[in-house]
Amino acid sequence: MLRLIWNHPANRGHRSGAYARMALWQAHKRLVGRPFDLKVYDGMRFRAYPDSTQVGRLLYFGGLPDFEAMTFMKRYLRPGDGFIDGGANEGIFTLLAAELVSHRGEVHAFEAHPLYAKRLRENLQKNRLSSVTVHELAVGETPGTLPFVLRGTGSRIRTPEDVGEVVSARVVRLDETLPDRSWAMGKLDIEGAEHCALRGAEKLLSRADPPVWFLELVDPFLARFGSSVHEVRRWLGDHGYDFMHYEPRLDRFVPGRGTRGPDVFAVSRERLAEVAARLRESREREVGLSHPRAGRRGARQAAR
Repeated sequence: MLRLIWNHPANRGHRSGAYARMALWQAHKRLVGRPFDLKVYDGMRFRAYPDSTQVGRLLYFGGLPDFEAMTFMKRYLRPGDGFIDGGANEGIFTLLAAELVSHRGEVHAFEAHPLYAKRLRENLQKNRLSSVTVHELAVGETPGTLPFVLRGTGSRIRTPEDVGEVVSARVVRLDETLPDRSWAMGKLDIEGAEHCALRGAEKLLSRADPPVWFLELVDPFLARFGSSVHEVRRWLGDHGYDFMHYEPRLDRFVPGRGTRGPDVFAVSRERLAEVAARLRESREREVGLSHPRAGRRGARQAAR
């Protein structure tokens, strides 16, 4: 963990503060043990439960634990957009997406386990977010019910080696559950069932909607459902999506032959130029805000 904190991009220049937050959080869990509200994302509140693994991620990694994905979201998402969060847990991605798409957009968050779904709803209520719909459901290819168990940092479909309390969760297809609208981005982190969920979204994929997916793909987890990172890459390629890595310093996607760790973007070939144009607009807007005179000169030149 110490090495992860040291190497995390959000901690550059702030490592001592990150280590201090780690020490304080560990002391709070052991000595106080009461939940409190943690400030995240420009003033939002996230309920910090002592048994939550998500709080440490926020505290240790500069408020942006999934740095590449969250930096991309902040530059890409717009008010009015639609965002799909598969495996929402307590709402780290859901809250950020809701802030970025504003009350004019829509976020649909899927969380199968009742404990996390309850905490997700609590975080939404604390922030009075009306743009988010919570589905206490699992996403997959075949509708039905499956046993879920708490494990590690989240919940997952139960396997014979899993121990702990089991709950039954209903499985739905994204194609049949989401409202008929356009979507800017989707995220799937569902402990190996990502390929199943994508198969349940083939209608969406056929129209390159959304153009960007952020996926956590781990071979041993995917193998539990008869898939692999290679198979997901091949299957998405057949559906018009390529694996990409987002480079925050360059603010652009680069082709990804493999994955850097478990996280990867899948980007529509058909709509890649559209995605790049959005990023370019964000850069131009940031330049205009930081150099207002240059921005006004650019506007005058464009008007001539």
